[in-house]
Amino acid sequence: MRVNLSGHHVDVTPALRSYTERKLGRVLRRFDRVIEMHCTLTVDKLRHRAESTVYVRGLAIHASAVAGDMYA
Repeated sequence: MRVNLSGHHVDVTPALRSYTERKLGRVLRRFDRVIEMHCTLTVDKLRHRAESTVYVRGLAIHASAVAGDMYA
């Protein structure tokens, strides 16, 4: 499984990468055949957004969340 993590207007620090990978690890408990994960972290003034696309055998699942803090 490959995890691609990118940041838009934010530096992806090792701590932020570790936190994101830990949260995305929950997906592995639900699906047994995860092929690839793409996650984009974006900061626009006071709005922090995380978007993720998970590719599972024959299916692409997209989710996004907006919060006031990246660790929320």
